[in-house]
Amino acid sequence: MERSNNFNSLFIFNLQLPLKRAMSYFSQHHLFSRGLALALFAIGMAGFQGSAHAAEVEHLLVRRLVVFPIKILGADPNDPAIVESPVADEAWWQSREELAHSHRFLVASKQFLVRSDAFQPRGELQPSDAIILGKLLDAHALVTWQLKGRELDVQVYDAQTGLVLWVKNVTLHPSLTVADQLAGLSKRLMQDFMATIPYQGFTVVDSLVGKPTYSQGDLTVAQVDLGVESGAQTGDIVQWIRILATTAAPFFQGGSDLRVFAEGRVLKLDHGIATVQVVRADKLVPIRENSLVRVPRDAERLINTFTIRDVLHTSLTPELAALEANPMEQKARERRPLLTTLSVVGSVVAFLLLAF
Repeated sequence: MERSNNFNSLFIFNLQLPLKRAMSYFSQHHLFSRGLALALFAIGMAGFQGSAHAAEVEHLLVRRLVVFPIKILGADPNDPAIVESPVADEAWWQSREELAHSHRFLVASKQFLVRSDAFQPRGELQPSDAIILGKLLDAHALVTWQLKGRELDVQVYDAQTGLVLWVKNVTLHPSLTVADQLAGLSKRLMQDFMATIPYQGFTVVDSLVGKPTYSQGDLTVAQVDLGVESGAQTGDIVQWIRILATTAAPFFQGGSDLRVFAEGRVLKLDHGIATVQVVRADKLVPIRENSLVRVPRDAERLINTFTIRDVLHTSLTPELAALEANPMEQKARERRPLLTTLSVVGSVVAFLLLAF
């Protein structure tokens, strides 16, 4: 597959503020105004701590995604060349390619990140960091990696709220070198992440119709983008869902509540776009453009096929590690407690609105 220097088709990140200009907001003469803004917002948030329902955080569609390079925290003594070799760069590329190949995401290219002064390894992020990076890179979600010895940690952050969507910690198998495992494993981890996402598509608006639902004879129908790699079939049941935060756990790993507000059935599929009959719907929660859509049968297929294990930490078995072994090919490529969390996120959002 040709490795393009541009973004995925149909997507160009629209930087509303160049990175260097945006960073100027953090100069000294803005500190007082930002501090005052945060102080005033903290006063307004005083009553928030005692009421969980006062801040209902809803997950919105993740479409634009940024993958940062792997951060090497400590090399394996038995594999010291990992830092200097192109292994980490290849692992970054494999993970990005897997996400792009799914056609579920529009993934930032290396060229874009370099041009934005953002192509650098990053570890765990604070909610404020995730939100700021999301604004600067016009991204919905961010992927970060850390490798320490044979421990690989991966986090996916919601750049719109700063909350963690998914995490995984993997202990690489000791009988294989890190170099032989890292690239293949990074690809498998992205498959695991995508399988964990509780929705498989989203509502799109037909340009000729101009609205998310419309009449087709006696039926009410909607158009849903399921992607060309979808396993959905004609006749499958689909559900329109909302995903709301419930705990401080990662959003896609027990930290949210999934609420179905409409159901339908696939009438036909055309190049990843499904025409769906709306069978029943909650009149109080209308179907909108970008509403999240779950296909239960396909969701089960993805989980059974791609999840490594339904835990936050796993150790590779010899069989799985052998599958991950991926010797390098030398080619010219484009590389070389919830309330506290929500309170912090709320403060950061208010700060960003006032600072930007």
